[in-house]
Amino acid sequence: MKVRSGIGLAVAGVLWSVSAGAMVVNANAPAPGDAFTNAGPVNQGQAIGTSGWYYNNVRNGGTVGINTALPRSGNGSARFASLDGADKADIEFLPNGLNLGGNFVSAGVLGSFSQLGSMSYEWYRSDSSTTDAHLHPVLRVLLDADGDLTTTGDRGGLVFERVYIEASGWTASTNTWVSETITDSTYLWNFGLGLGFAANINSTDYAYDATLAQWKAYLPNAVIIGFSSGVGSGWNDTFTGAVDNIAWNIAGQGVTYNFEVAAAAVPQPGSLALLAAAMLGWIGARRRRPAV
Repeated sequence: MKVRSGIGLAVAGVLWSVSAGAMVVNANAPAPGDAFTNAGPVNQGQAIGTSGWYYNNVRNGGTVGINTALPRSGNGSARFASLDGADKADIEFLPNGLNLGGNFVSAGVLGSFSQLGSMSYEWYRSDSSTTDAHLHPVLRVLLDADGDLTTTGDRGGLVFERVYIEASGWTASTNTWVSETITDSTYLWNFGLGLGFAANINSTDYAYDATLAQWKAYLPNAVIIGFSSGVGSGWNDTFTGAVDNIAWNIAGQGVTYNFEVAAAAVPQPGSLALLAAAMLGWIGARRRRPAV
């Protein structure tokens, strides 16, 4: 169990806390950073240090990694690339993440779903992408519907995609960063949660227009088990893009995650001096060695 100061909630004996404010998540590798991929059809993941973030649900050639290719708010962002409709790749915050067969699942709770005030992020779509023009990296809140982590059949999430807010024919901007904030009035659609795919929970005849507030009322016992952003799974043709500055506010406390790439370690002056002295000693010894 990992515990940090800040927001926390105990459910089924599991507790996770995150510090409020802005936090930097560095790539595993120095510049240019990471590019995690998996050619196989079974979801695979990789921990991003001990940050609580994971490259996850990667399959069929999808790629995700914090790197310097599309920098935002610093030198990095979390970049995605997919080649066809079979690809998938996500970056996810999973409290107490557990490795199950190479992919990761949440074993902790961030707070009550009813206390989710907002979530936000920035996304980027490259004009080299050939998939449908309305597609961009999505943002998801991951939930356990009944609040009991010992039962997993009711896990799932709610998904934000701007196309369901806009008028017919909307297309995503390209080659520019777009900021999104999801509040109680924002439309979200579901996967899982014991409801199947895109359940219609309100009085309309459309499954994609239930607001965050309506979902809170519909799932009064739900708890938040993570946040996720990603691409793929049915996205035909190619996609290249990125996300950064993923944030959420739970019970009045907010946190923002900025994805960056740390510079390669540089030897300290003392280490350089010792190395120089050692080299000089070695050169002197070779000069003093008698000829044979």
